[in-house]
Amino acid sequence: MQTREYEKFDIVRVATVFGVKLHPIQRNPVEYKALCPFCGDTKYHLGLNRAKEQFHCFRCKESGNSVTLVAKLCGVSNGEAYRMLKKALDDPFLPLPRLPEATQVLTETPIKSVRERHSVYYDLLSLLSLRPMHRENLMERGLSFSHIHQFMYRSIPLDPVFRREVLKELSSKHDLCGIPGFYRDKNGDLQMFVSKYSGMYIPVCDKDGYIQGLQMRLDVPSGGSEKKFRWFSSRHFNEGCGAKPWVHVVGDVGADEACLTEGAMKSDITSVLSSGRLFIAVPGVNAIGELPAVVRSLGLKTVYEAFDMDKRSNPEVKRALISLRETLARCSVKCVSCSWDPRFKGIDDYFLAKKQYEEQMCAA
Repeated sequence: MQTREYEKFDIVRVATVFGVKLHPIQRNPVEYKALCPFCGDTKYHLGLNRAKEQFHCFRCKESGNSVTLVAKLCGVSNGEAYRMLKKALDDPFLPLPRLPEATQVLTETPIKSVRERHSVYYDLLSLLSLRPMHRENLMERGLSFSHIHQFMYRSIPLDPVFRREVLKELSSKHDLCGIPGFYRDKNGDLQMFVSKYSGMYIPVCDKDGYIQGLQMRLDVPSGGSEKKFRWFSSRHFNEGCGAKPWVHVVGDVGADEACLTEGAMKSDITSVLSSGRLFIAVPGVNAIGELPAVVRSLGLKTVYEAFDMDKRSNPEVKRALISLRETLARCSVKCVSCSWDPRFKGIDDYFLAKKQYEEQMCAA
């Protein structure tokens, strides 16, 4: 008797049932466009192929099939995602040509102000601790204990009992509706988004020090296809709210020039290693929509672009740099591209190696 490798689902129906927003106009019955729920997409970069039962985001490169889509959305294993699909769909083995029936698309809750978000996130982080493995990793990257405390890095709470206690404490002080990362489940109970992986919360702050949102640095297996960084966001969950591509600011905000890199943690570390130099960080090389407002608010005259050294060979990064220079030119800001020893991929790696070399010379 012949058996299938896996059961097939209609990926378009799966996507709509689990809250992925489809483009209002679809011209192809096989290939659909949708908003990617993983990268703050606003221009329908997610492709859904019903014939192949595959999804792929052309922005963040997340990809997979119906089961892995649900697993990534809900932060569960593929096995649990499969069981969820079997329960969620009345007829999980729909023939692919059949169009999805009308389903309820969850409405996203309007986001609260930055001060309200800061208050919630500050209290959340104050209730959490940092696991030794995460603290050791940060110290190996060049941060001291006081810097780690200052930046409020915390480990993601994976224990469900402790998480309920945290939610109870937060909800007694704050209305969590409109705060990215929090939502209500089908029973109306308050929940916070968690991944199947452990990891750290990285506060993403504005120039005044307010926490705009949280990024998660996940402990994903090396060499895998899982993304290491993603937003603490509850977009497409009941009463949930999505994160935006906020720009992180750290260092001397009175300076008229700044270094621009990718990722809040990288900018924190490099600012410390460069004695408090002003760094601004976008969440991705293509996520620069919020950058002009930040550049203008800081009164910058020069921005030193310091993306990872794979910009020399990565065509996508090269295209992003062209867009970046055009964007900064419209802000009347000079853009200077930086490079360093390519043995060190990121500018944080380079500054750490430089510091270690100088310490060795002093000790000699």
